[in-house]
Amino acid sequence: MGARDLPDQEIAEAHDGFRGQRLVVLPREVVERFSRTPLLSGLLPTDIGHFPQATGHFITRPRGVSQVIFIYCTKGAGWCEIGKLRHRIEANNLLVVPSNEPHAYGADPLHPWSIFWFHVTGTDVPLLLREVGVSAEKPVVFLGEDSVILALFQEGIEALEQGYTPNQLLHASRLLGYLISLMICRIRENWRDQPNLKQRIAYCIHYMTQHVDKALRLGTIAQLANLSPSHFNLAFRRETGYTCMEYLSQLRIHQACQHLDSTDWPIKTIATRTGFDDPLYFSRVFKAVRGMSPR
Repeated sequence: MGARDLPDQEIAEAHDGFRGQRLVVLPREVVERFSRTPLLSGLLPTDIGHFPQATGHFITRPRGVSQVIFIYCTKGAGWCEIGKLRHRIEANNLLVVPSNEPHAYGADPLHPWSIFWFHVTGTDVPLLLREVGVSAEKPVVFLGEDSVILALFQEGIEALEQGYTPNQLLHASRLLGYLISLMICRIRENWRDQPNLKQRIAYCIHYMTQHVDKALRLGTIAQLANLSPSHFNLAFRRETGYTCMEYLSQLRIHQACQHLDSTDWPIKTIATRTGFDDPLYFSRVFKAVRGMSPR
């Protein structure tokens, strides 16, 4: 471990290994070669691993690294310093260290963390970080506990443990892309502190999905986000491309299609179960959205 992590960077590490650890570091000449490959240039994993109960874990990189580092704490606690700010990382937190930022991080001495982690580079990574909602000033977000995320980490480690052929790297790249997208969803769903605007909109979408059969109104949904209807509608359109009510109609018709495909319910029943009191109005909306009658 240690100097093998990134040999071209100044790194100090206070431990040579952790019981049960898994660690894969791609040779830098492999990273350099495949970073120019079209299917991998957007997102290329360079390092990945799992450190269970990492007592004494400590790394400092005064010049930063060229990759972005994702660290998911599953147990215990740790800390990170970026610039002059120090941050505490607890279980179910995600730490993201931006590229080229001088930093240090390590395990809490009394309750050492267990972490899954990976490094990635590529042209898609800055855009993904924007969606994750992290920065050098705010590198820690609450992710929550999720067995699917853990399974994807495990699969990513296994993929790169088998080598770094183009096929293995493509598989690992797509896995980690999916993992990051799932993290974005979970972060927006599982907020602890005051939610940001994206999280509030995600919560409203989740609420609409769970109450699609109810008579929902714009004012009611905007209230969930603690915004005025006009402000909420503008923010909702920026986030989704639809107004809130347009999105709700799309959601209702989507569920109606599922009922039409999987049940023998009459149109009136399907209309009621998707929030339409009037079957004729339901049919008009259905045809406007799908271009055909529900029949």
